[in-house]
Amino acid sequence: MNIEFIKQMLEKGEGLNCEFKEAVNSLPKNLFETVCAFLNTDGGTIILGVDDFGKVVGVNPDKKIC
Repeated sequence: MNIEFIKQMLEKGEGLNCEFKEAVNSLPKNLFETVCAFLNTDGGTIILGVDDFGKVVGVNPDKKIC
């Protein structure tokens, strides 16, 4: 995945195949529900560190989120 692809996804916004998840200090509780939903359909892209409005909020590099 390259930066141009991510920019395009941010411009398009969330949809059937794209979901934004805030993950500043930890993984969101509903992340795995989204993963399962994508696995049971046509797949998709989850972008961590982006709020529901498409604003990049980042991920705290000092926190282990995995």
